[in-house]
Amino acid sequence: MRIRAVLFNTFIESMRDKILIILIVLGFLLMASSKIIQPLALGEEHKIIKDLGLSAINLITVLIAIFVGGRLIYKEIERRTIYIVLAKPIRRWEFILGKYLGLLLVLFVSLLILAVGFSLVLLLMNIPGDFTLLLPLLLLIFQLSIITALAIFFSTFVTPIGAAIFTFILYFIGHLTRDLKVFGMISKNPVIKILTDFFYYILPNLSNFNIKGMVVHNVPISLSVIVFTIIYGILYTAGILFFSAVIFQRKDF
Repeated sequence: MRIRAVLFNTFIESMRDKILIILIVLGFLLMASSKIIQPLALGEEHKIIKDLGLSAINLITVLIAIFVGGRLIYKEIERRTIYIVLAKPIRRWEFILGKYLGLLLVLFVSLLILAVGFSLVLLLMNIPGDFTLLLPLLLLIFQLSIITALAIFFSTFVTPIGAAIFTFILYFIGHLTRDLKVFGMISKNPVIKILTDFFYYILPNLSNFNIKGMVVHNVPISLSVIVFTIIYGILYTAGILFFSAVIFQRKDF
C-alpha cells in the first residue's frame, strides 16, 4: 500500500512534466520525418522507416528515463518534501522502489503512445508490419528498467545534471562492452585483460537489448537469447536498486 502510494504519486507528477511532453512530441516528429527520407531510400524504404521508428522510440524513452529519473530523488530533497514523506510510516527502500516503479510506469505509457504513433506511420505509408516488431520493444522495456535504476541510483547522491550525465555515460559505454571484451582478449597485457574483464561484468551490457537491426533485416533470433537477456535485465536492475536503497538509507534526513 505504501509503495503503491509513492508509485501513483510519482506517475501523476511525472506525466505532468514538461520535459516528458516535449520528448514525446519530438518522438512523433522523428517518426514523421521518415516521410521526407522515403524518396531517398532507393527501394529500402520499408526497412529504413521501420529502423527509424524503432530508433526514435528507443531514443525518446531513454531520454525520458535519464532526464526525468535523474531528478526524482533530488527534487524531493530540494523541495524538502522528503522530510514529510519519511516522517510517515514508510521505509526508505519502499520509497526508492515506489519512485522506481512510478517512473517505469511512465516509461511504459510513453512507449505505448510512441508505439501507437509508429503503427500509424506504418499504416499511412502502407508498410506491412508483423509481431516481430514487438520484440525490440519488449527488450527495450527491460533495457529501460536498467537505465531507470541507474538514474535513480545516481539521483540519491548527486544533482540532476550529474545524474543525467553519469547515466548517459553508462548508457553509452553499455553499448560498447562487447568491444571492451574483445579488446581484452586480443591484448597481450594481463593487467589490461583483467581490467577489461572486470568492467565487462560490472558495467551494464546494453548491446544485448538492441535487436532492432536483426528484426528489420529479418535475421532469426533465438528464443533463449531473448529469455536470457530479460533475466539479465531483471537481475541487474535488482542489484542497482539494492545499492540505491543502501545509499539512501545512509543519508541523513
